[in-house]
Parts: sequence; C-alpha cells; structure tokens
Amino acid sequence: MPVKLVIEASKSRSGLHAERKIAFIVGEKGEIVEARGSGEPVKPVYSIGEAKMITVNITPKQLAVQVRLVKGLRDRVKGYIALYDYMGREVYRVVIRKRKLKPSRGDRRYHKIIESIVEKITLAKYLRKYKI
Repeated sequence: MPVKLVIEASKSRSGLHAERKIAFIVGEKGEIVEARGSGEPVKPVYSIGEAKMITVNITPKQLAVQVRLVKGLRDRVKGYIALYDYMGREVYRVVIRKRKLKPSRGDRRYHKIIESIVEKITLAKYLRKYKI
C-alpha cells in the first residue's frame, strides 16, 4: 500500500520564517535513504518556495519517515518527525519544541531510528536535549 509524503522548501516574504519537509525511507538493515521521485505539486505553507506530494511503495520491513521543521526567529526550530509503516499508519512520533526532542506517541523502540535521522540531517546543533 503506498504512503504519501510531502517534500517542501518554502520561506516567508520577510525571510524570517522557513518551512522544510523532508521524506526518508528506512531499510530493513537500518539504512536511511532520502525519498525522491516525481509527485503532484501542492500548495506550500509560505509564499516563496515549492512543495510536492510523493507516493512511495515500501515493503513490510521498511519504514517511511516524514520530517517537518519550521525555523522562526533567532533560528529557533520546531516541528516533528513521524515514522509510518507500509500501510501508512503512524507508528511513532517525536516533537521538537523549545530545543528539545520529546516522544509524543507510538512505540518507543523506534527511537534509535529517530536519533540516526537527527544525526543525518544535522539537527543536533539546534537541540539542547534528547528526551527518551
């Protein structure tokens, strides 16, 4: 069953706020690959930039990851990282607020995958604490 993910890079007219959505596929052995492909264009959050929705087909042993980050004043970053199974159900979600990464809902055994994604996208320099 296909999973729909959004890829976006947009910013406000003033340039003070920016939205970034990234999609990844986590393989059977834990390898992380950025999800790419042609998709249908969707409306971005901010006026400058573009967004598209892609559809990925994954096997039962793979996971799809949606990362949403919003940068505000003073380079403050907030957002979430969500993991989806092959049916499109959300299995784990962490939120990023006040420079902390906190589990929100789902099964916490997936937290190692979240930590490797944070390292891959170099988000750790914006975080003060990982809360497990």
